[in-house]
Amino acid sequence: MVVNNEDRDILYRNMARQIERNDEFLIITHIFPDGDALGSLTALNSLISSMNKKTTMICNSDLPYQYSFLPDFNKIKKHPELEVLLRNRPVCIMVDCAEAERAGIDFDYLREKTGCVINVDHHSSNSCFGDMNMVDRNKSATAEMLYEFIYKNYREKLNYDIGIGIYVGILTDTGRFQYSSTTANVHRIASELIKIGIKPSDVYGYIYESDPLGRFKLIQKVFSRIEYVKSLSLIYSYILKEDFTRLKIPFYAQDGIIELLRSAEGAKITVLIKQIDVNSFKVSLRTSDSNIDLSRIASIFGGGGHRSASAYKDDGSLNEVIERMKEAIGNGTV
Repeated sequence: MVVNNEDRDILYRNMARQIERNDEFLIITHIFPDGDALGSLTALNSLISSMNKKTTMICNSDLPYQYSFLPDFNKIKKHPELEVLLRNRPVCIMVDCAEAERAGIDFDYLREKTGCVINVDHHSSNSCFGDMNMVDRNKSATAEMLYEFIYKNYREKLNYDIGIGIYVGILTDTGRFQYSSTTANVHRIASELIKIGIKPSDVYGYIYESDPLGRFKLIQKVFSRIEYVKSLSLIYSYILKEDFTRLKIPFYAQDGIIELLRSAEGAKITVLIKQIDVNSFKVSLRTSDSNIDLSRIASIFGGGGHRSASAYKDDGSLNEVIERMKEAIGNGTV
């Protein structure tokens, strides 16, 4: 774990050497990607490909339509043929993955066949699974780390295509600059990115103002299912897989709905449960209370994240998932 500027600078230099000494790279992020994952993925890809090096971006799941404006978004491989991609032993850079398993691919095979695994992340739960671990839990987003890495080593290459990915990563992982992770450094970076052509109003429009009509009907369903548990200061709701089918909208149409629930008075913890398969659910948690650490709850179920925003996967019936969630909160784990 990075703890001071000197250690961080050493890691940045070592990563730069790996980039300069090699010609082929796999850049991988986690399944069910968010803005930081995809922003960091595309920003790093833009940087390395600008050096006339071969790059392949991988995200082994469906991609959220909200980020389709990012550079080379349509080149991200969802179902990679690892045997072919690893033939020349490329360097593998994994961004925003707290655990290797979050990439949704055979990591043991990847590690065996790749030249080097570089782990770039900001989650406090990161297991430091890489050959090189550039991990800093004090950063608001993986994208914030990448900006500093690029600024220190490749400042002359910092352009719009790199900058927009970094801006998206920071914007989304700070909750549109609302979370406690929004520091003076975050605003300084945003200011520098605006100077190179990033337009905040355009980015906001791409991500938050491009929703299909079905999303609003989904919000209506979520609101109708709200439950409030006063003793736990908890508000929660759920989305079923059939909701997406009936409304003819993709899974990522639910993105951001939890933030609407989060504003409810009297709720210290907000939870949105989303069915991803039969008896399989993704559970997202949010809080505005600085005394609550949601990552402790998520870790119980093998998930992770941050104090104020975390998630995990749980299997079973909807009622079983809800009861386990309430039990974990009620046991004082936060």
